[in-house]
Amino acid sequence: MEFTINENRIISLIEDDLKNTKLVLGLQKLGLSPSQYYLNLSDTIFDILGISDNDENEHIYLEYVKLSSKIECINISSSIGFKNLANEIFIRTYPYCGLF
Repeated sequence: MEFTINENRIISLIEDDLKNTKLVLGLQKLGLSPSQYYLNLSDTIFDILGISDNDENEHIYLEYVKLSSKIECINISSSIGFKNLANEIFIRTYPYCGLF
């Protein structure tokens, strides 16, 4: 069975991960301990893209985290900001995946 990936769906998942990260960071700033609310969508995204969880690919994950940290500068109501950052993360990540 051949499996194809819809790039727009992956970008949408990345956007969801960014929104969740923004929420968790906001709760932390309020002095709460919201780690149980983090959805770990990046793990799902990497799995779908065929990027194995190993030392060889750690630099990809670190790049994803680094780019995701830009979310702190984006207003939660800026759908364009989330979309642009999600696109940037996808463009920087997909060359490493095993499906394209």
